Amino acid sequence: MTDTTTDMTGFLERYDQRQRLLFTAALSAALVLSAVIVTHVLMTGEAGPKPVAGAVWLLGVVFPPLFVVGWWSYAEHLVRARRKTAAPDGRFPTSAHDAHNGVRIANAGFVFNIGVMASVIAQQAVMALMAFGRPTGDLVPRATCVAVGVVTIYLGNLWPRMPMPRPPGRTTATRMKSNRMGGWVMVIGGVLVVLLGLFMPLLYPHR
Repeated sequence: MTDTTTDMTGFLERYDQRQRLLFTAALSAALVLSAVIVTHVLMTGEAGPKPVAGAVWLLGVVFPPLFVVGWWSYAEHLVRARRKTAAPDGRFPTSAHDAHNGVRIANAGFVFNIGVMASVIAQQAVMALMAFGRPTGDLVPRATCVAVGVVTIYLGNLWPRMPMPRPPGRTTATRMKSNRMGGWVMVIGGVLVVLLGLFMPLLYPHR
């Protein structure tokens, strides 16, 4: 009985392209919002009420573009590391079972990145509203926390199914154990982020 193999090359190339389109869109949005805030400050000479001016500059102008660039750089680092595991001809042949799990984990990771990028841009939009002196409330921060927490839990549940190479020795078993621990860390972290979003009004009550 022969094991059916699947070449993952086409899927991985499409996945990398989707990732780059996502990061390009997120970086473009972050730069536009940063430019809007800076233009407003230069034209009016103020960044909203003094207690929030520092937060507007840091979280509204500087942090979001840098975060997107850093996250994108890390994603490209993972792509380069993955290419080192390719076959000599550049293909990624794997069993049908591992291919199925790999696709599920990759898609979950993409949803996770969407949640993270959307959260960063949403928080930056809140900072822009604060710079213009508009009321913001806590609905956006709470919703983004819950959304990121949920997709983190989903990704953590799938992470232990990460396809493993099968070289001789204990390498595979060690990596499987590491993936299980990583999955638990993601699930616990996701639960904490969801709880933060749900109970944020209790932690930061309105005065």
